Amino acid sequence: MTPFAALAPVTRSSTPTPSPSTAEQQLEDSREVLAEWVDRLPSAALTLGVVLVVLVVLWFVGRALIRGVTLGIERGAPLQDARTRRALSKAKIPIAQPDTVEMRLEAERRRKRARTLQRVLESALAVVLIAIALTTLLTTLGVPVGPMLASAGVVGVALGFGAQSLVKDVLSGMFMLIEDQYGVGDVVDLGEATGSVEEVGLRSTRLRSLDGTVWYIPNGEIRRVGNMTRMWSRAVVEARLAYDTDVEAARQAMIDAVEAAKAGSEMVASNVLSEPDVAGIESLEFNAVMLRLLVQVNPATQWDIMREIRREMRRIFDERGIELAVPGEAMVVDTPPRRPRAHGGHDAHEGGDE
Repeated sequence: MTPFAALAPVTRSSTPTPSPSTAEQQLEDSREVLAEWVDRLPSAALTLGVVLVVLVVLWFVGRALIRGVTLGIERGAPLQDARTRRALSKAKIPIAQPDTVEMRLEAERRRKRARTLQRVLESALAVVLIAIALTTLLTTLGVPVGPMLASAGVVGVALGFGAQSLVKDVLSGMFMLIEDQYGVGDVVDLGEATGSVEEVGLRSTRLRSLDGTVWYIPNGEIRRVGNMTRMWSRAVVEARLAYDTDVEAARQAMIDAVEAAKAGSEMVASNVLSEPDVAGIESLEFNAVMLRLLVQVNPATQWDIMREIRREMRRIFDERGIELAVPGEAMVVDTPPRRPRAHGGHDAHEGGDE
C-alpha cells in the first residue's frame, strides 16, 4: 500500500441501498395500514350511511320549515282576527276591509314573494347539505379536512379581493329579496333587458323576453327596476281624432268600448278592476286631438285587455262616424316622362334643353 493510498477519496452511493430487512419492514407496514383501512371500512360505510340518512332527513325537515315560513308569508296576518285588527289599530296602521280588491292584489303579491323566497332558501339549503356530505365523506376516508379548510380559507381571502363583483351581486340579491323589488312571474324592465322573471337568485336574475330570449343579469349590474305587474297594472289606450271631432262624443265612445269588451270577453270582465276614465284632451296638435283612456286591471293582463278595447273602439268609432286624425295637407309631385333618344346615340334635339 502506497503512502498516498490513505489520501485517496472514497466513493460512496448517494442513496444507500435498503437492506432486505428494511424493505420487508416497509412492506409489512403498508400491509398493516391496508389491513387497518379494510377493517375500518365497514364502520366507515356505516357512519357514512348514517350521515346520509341524517342529511336526507334534514333536507325534508328543512324544506318543510321553508314551506311553513313561506306559507306564513303568503297568507299574511288574517285581518278577520280581532286581535290582529286591534294590534294594527294601536299601531295606527290603516286596515283594509275584508274581501276588497286591495286585499286580493296584496295576497297575489305575497304569493309571488313567497314563491321566490322558497326557491332561494331551498337552493341555499341544498348547497349547505352537499358541503356537509362532502366533508363527512373525506373525513371518513381518512383525508385530512382541517388543513384543506384552512387552505380554502386563505384562498378565499385571496380570491375575495379579486371577486368583488361576486360579493356585490350576492349583496344586491339579498337586498332585492328583502325589499321585494320583484319576484317570479313579474314583468320587469331592468334597463338592459325587459321580460318575465323566471328565476331569482342571490347572484343573478333570469328573464325571458317577448321573443323568447333568455337573459341572465347579475344582480350587481341592475341599476334600476321597473316592475310592470306589482299589485296591479294599467291599460292605456290613446286615440288621435280629427280636429273638429266632438270630444264628448268621442270620450263616451271610448268608455263604451271598455263596456263592450267586458260584455264580449270573460277574460276582460274578470280582470278589469276599476271604471274606465277619460280625463279629457291630453294634447292639441295642428291636425289632431288626443284622448287617453285609463283603466286599472290585474297584473300582466293589460296587453290582452288593450287589444280587446282597441278592437271594440274601432267598431264603435266606425258606427258613430268618429274619424281618426289624418294629415290635413299632402304634396303630390308629378314627374313628366323623359324624352326618348334618337337612334345612333345622339339626342333628338342636339342643342335643345331637356
